[in-house]
Amino acid sequence: MKRIGVFIDIQNIYMTTKTRFQQGKINFRVLRDYFSRDHAITTFTAFTCFDPDNNRQRDFFNLLGLIGYRVVAKPIKRLPDGTAKASMDMEMAVEILTQAPRLDEIVLITGDGDFVALVNHLCAMGKVVTVVGPDQLTAPELIQACHEFINLHQIEGILDLEGRGGDRRALDQAALLSTDELPAEVDVP
Repeated sequence: MKRIGVFIDIQNIYMTTKTRFQQGKINFRVLRDYFSRDHAITTFTAFTCFDPDNNRQRDFFNLLGLIGYRVVAKPIKRLPDGTAKASMDMEMAVEILTQAPRLDEIVLITGDGDFVALVNHLCAMGKVVTVVGPDQLTAPELIQACHEFINLHQIEGILDLEGRGGDRRALDQAALLSTDELPAEVDVP
C-alpha cells in the first residue's frame, strides 16, 4: 500500500492567504479530504507557532487534531525590541527527513523557497515530491525543484472569502484558519 506524508507550513499558508485574499480562510477539512486517497495510507502533519496567551490558537490546534492532523507547535519568541519571531522550518525539515524512508510520496504545503534543498534531497532519495502553494507567492525555485506543483488556492472549496461563503453560521468553523488564529506580528522569514 502506498504511503503519503502531507506536511503543512501553517504560518506560510496563513500569511500568503492573508496577503492574497485579506480575509481568506483555509478549510483544513477540505485540504485533508483532497489528499486522502483510496488505497493509500496518508498522514497529515501541521507545523505552526503560537502565542501562549492566545486561547483561540490552542483551541484551533486542538480542533486540527480532532479532524486528523498531527500538530507540531512551539511558542513564538519575543525579541527585546518587542517584535515576535517564529519559524518552524527546521522542525518541519527534520520531521520530513525522519519520516521519508517510510514514505513513497511527500506533499509539502508551503511557498517558502527555504525548502528547495530539502525537496532536492528528497528527490535524490527517490521520493515523489509534490509542492502545494499559492501560485503567485510560491518561490519559483521551489516549483522547479518538485515533481508536481498544485496551486493551493485553486483546490475546490479550500477558501472561504468574506461575502462568498454563503451562510457563515453553516461553515465548519473548526476547520477554518482565520486571521485571529495566528499572531499577526510574527516576523516570517
